[in-house]
Amino acid sequence: MAHHGAPQWETDILGLFVQRDRHEKAFTNMVDSYNGLVQKLTFYVDQNKHLESSAQSSKEQHDKMARQVNVLREQGSPMNQKRSAELEAQVASLKEERAELYKTQGTNAQRLLGLNDLLHEKDATIAQSKDDIRRLTESNAFLSRKNQELTEVVHEKNVTIQVIQDELTTSQLELSKLDERRRDLERENGQLLQRWLKKMNEEADRMNAGNAFLESEKQEQSALSPSVQSPPSTRSLRSMGPESPTQSNWRGASSIFSIIPQISSKKFTAHDAEVNTVSLSNGGSMVATGSNDKKIRIWDIKTGSLKSTLTGCLQSVMCVSFNATDELLLGASNDNAARLWHLGTGRPRHTLTGHIGKVFSARFNPDSSKVVSGSHDRTIKVWDLQKGYCIRTMFTFASVNDVCLLDFDGSTIASGHLDNNLRFWDARSGNCVKEVTGIHMGQITSVCPSADGSQILTNSRDNTLRILDVRTYETVSVLHADGYKTGTNWSKACFSPDGQYVVSGSADGTLYYWSTREGAVEKTAKEQSSPIVGVSWVGSTVVSAEKDKTVVIWGTTARRPTIYEK
Repeated sequence: MAHHGAPQWETDILGLFVQRDRHEKAFTNMVDSYNGLVQKLTFYVDQNKHLESSAQSSKEQHDKMARQVNVLREQGSPMNQKRSAELEAQVASLKEERAELYKTQGTNAQRLLGLNDLLHEKDATIAQSKDDIRRLTESNAFLSRKNQELTEVVHEKNVTIQVIQDELTTSQLELSKLDERRRDLERENGQLLQRWLKKMNEEADRMNAGNAFLESEKQEQSALSPSVQSPPSTRSLRSMGPESPTQSNWRGASSIFSIIPQISSKKFTAHDAEVNTVSLSNGGSMVATGSNDKKIRIWDIKTGSLKSTLTGCLQSVMCVSFNATDELLLGASNDNAARLWHLGTGRPRHTLTGHIGKVFSARFNPDSSKVVSGSHDRTIKVWDLQKGYCIRTMFTFASVNDVCLLDFDGSTIASGHLDNNLRFWDARSGNCVKEVTGIHMGQITSVCPSADGSQILTNSRDNTLRILDVRTYETVSVLHADGYKTGTNWSKACFSPDGQYVVSGSADGTLYYWSTREGAVEKTAKEQSSPIVGVSWVGSTVVSAEKDKTVVIWGTTARRPTIYEK
């Protein structure tokens, strides 16, 4: 509807809106009618479902009522009544049986309760038994360990008793020999005394005869020329005796200053098994090695070739040593014996048996008339090579790892021990002259005297070396180095020939050279990789042997090894 007085453009717009409404709302009434029909259909569907449910319920009620009518019809007959009576009787019987079952169930329940109580008691008893078994097991384990410890103690005591019995037997044997020798000496002394008395009587008779002759001569001269006095005849008597041989320089000390070898002249595999020891001959022309293969081999220094192989040891060879003239070689073995070979023939000369433990060290005295050996049976023995048997046994109270002689006549012996101590012995009396304690924290693996015998060098498992003054027993110098570690219980160190240096091998195969004056490392050299078991220095040559079969000869000509200077 157009408003009177409205502008024409507004009238046109209103007309367009009316046309739009007429066109877009043409189906509105149809949609509303459709929605009304859908609602009615839904109502009729729900009403139909309700009627079907009511019909089903009516049918079920009808069937139930029909079944009740049939039941009532059947009960009205005599057969059904009889059947009902039988069923009632069965029901009564079942009720009585049920009552009996209830009673039985109550009885069983009571018994079950009793059995449960009994079971709890048994469980408690079992738990108590388990605790008892656990305590007894722990007590048994403790007693077993205690028994094992006591068994080991008893075994150690038995071993100690056996060692003491063996030592007692040895002492009794030596005592009997000494008694026999004493009787022989007494008999010889008596014979010598008789001979001396006879000799003195003869001398007295001669002197008396001479004096009588002089008196008669004097009387005759006095009678012939009483005024002439002849001066008395005098005669000087002197006892002539041989001079003592010169004993200086018996260790072969050189007056030439030692120079540290810096180059490896030879390197070779010495044995088929692990090497335990090495030693240069005093002349410096040979080197001897001992091994777990029970053999000693002699090598030529110049060529590095094998000269001879010495056999006879039954166990590993732990120490080798040349005598002063390089004619004999001494070997100590784990078969409880030491042996001597003649290098000219390669044949054994002596087998020195008497130790009851491993022999770790053996040395000649300077004139090769005696041998000193140290063993793990806690004894040091002195052997007379002319007589071929032990003449002195010294009980050391600890296993002996190494021995050395400190003087020309071999009367003073030094020994390094498993108990970390250094001991000095008088070989003539068998007494311990001095026990030096507290110098090392580990067992002493080697002892070596200086060329003049005034100092002694010790090597130890505490990875240090010490130089001691033999006269005062005081430590002169302590030698150690970063990286140095003693590789075995029998590792040997030594002085240079002039005593200015000390050389020792480490567990990693490195050689360390120390200055004895400064106590500092001068040089290190490495050509080996396993623990060094021994070194030997003669002249300008050093020989080192490692556990892994290899021997290196250090000299002045050949290829250079890896050398590390300070």
